[in-house]
Amino acid sequence: MAGAAALETRVVRSAAPTWAVSFADLGLLLLGCFVMLHAMETDRPSAAAAPVAPAAPVPRLDTLRASDLFETGEARLRPGMNDRLREIAGRLPDGAIQVVSRGTAEGGSRLDRFELAAARAAAVARALREAGVPDHRLTVRLEPSAAAADTQSLEIVRR
Repeated sequence: MAGAAALETRVVRSAAPTWAVSFADLGLLLLGCFVMLHAMETDRPSAAAAPVAPAAPVPRLDTLRASDLFETGEARLRPGMNDRLREIAGRLPDGAIQVVSRGTAEGGSRLDRFELAAARAAAVARALREAGVPDHRLTVRLEPSAAAADTQSLEIVRR
């Protein structure tokens, strides 16, 4: 009897190599995954089915060129610019205000272009705070710009 079982085992092993069984399992598993993905995709609504309303424009209060406000390659305000920012702070409406930095300027010896853009936006927010705008109303946001790489503007917008 033991000989018959051994003979049957040899017959099964010679009929299908062990790697073929694993390969068939893998193929069936992948096929099942693709069928599930296809079924999930057909249940998902398409993007054209629900049009999205365009975002409301953000009310821009003031736009400043960084090259006018700051020394070249630095985040230090030029002489007289604190007065200009104080005048802007005096006419800001109540509510949340955001300083938006768009683009970057050529970095200096201390800061690279991205650090410089962030430092300049923070300097404008700091000057507005010193001019009387409370801290809880101010936020700073950095955004990329489609304009030339060496231009930075700072916008003061209502949030």
